[in-house]
Amino acid sequence: MSTIYRNRTIRPSSRLETSVSYKINTEKVTTNDTLVITINHESENFHKEFSFSGEKVANRSSIHFRYINGEIIWSPVQLD
Repeated sequence: MSTIYRNRTIRPSSRLETSVSYKINTEKVTTNDTLVITINHESENFHKEFSFSGEKVANRSSIHFRYINGEIIWSPVQLD
């Protein structure tokens, strides 16, 4: 059992305004792992950390979130 860390920076300066979905690679996460994702923003005071059990993401190649009006919305996986 190990903890796998992923970091994402929300970068509106390099994305289309309509592009609000972000991808997190989960290919190497096993059912016994914990996935910890840290998300920050390039120009706002925004820093959040999320934790997922490996059981919820192990059979996926990726999970996605949307950043809308300062909120993170996960799809389709649920947080621990």
